[in-house]
Amino acid sequence: MSTSTPSGVIKALSLKQPFAWLIANGYLLVDDRTWGTQYRGPILIHASKGLYEAYYQHIKSNTDVPIPDRDKLEYGGVVGIAKLVLCSKPGELPAGISREQRAHFGGVHQEYYGFLFEQARPLPLIPCAGKLGIFEIDVDKVLAAPPAAQKALF
Repeated sequence: MSTSTPSGVIKALSLKQPFAWLIANGYLLVDDRTWGTQYRGPILIHASKGLYEAYYQHIKSNTDVPIPDRDKLEYGGVVGIAKLVLCSKPGELPAGISREQRAHFGGVHQEYYGFLFEQARPLPLIPCAGKLGIFEIDVDKVLAAPPAAQKALF
């Protein structure tokens, strides 16, 4: 993947913080979901407007991950891009995935699906709405739109 801002219509997955930051910055390689997907390929990492406070506090208190302060995390838009390379049940993930790369606390339900990401990298915030499931974002259209605060002027 290139280092420039992506363009065109790209699949996306919305996550609460700090999950979005952890995946975009390569600290979390697997996101667990109750549902699976056949999709493989580039995927935008969208940060919803929510914060999973207990998980954030766990990361801050129990790991050496240099996670930003709460007020420095970005919300309500795309914060990164990665390649979704595998979707499988917990026992089917490659052996090289450590517990820390999967989850920093709690157990993983055996019926859940792990989405395995590679080549993740952060992007400057691209503000846009998220959706449930895997959805599409037209990056060029979003970037061409006037900022939300100025829409009333046009």
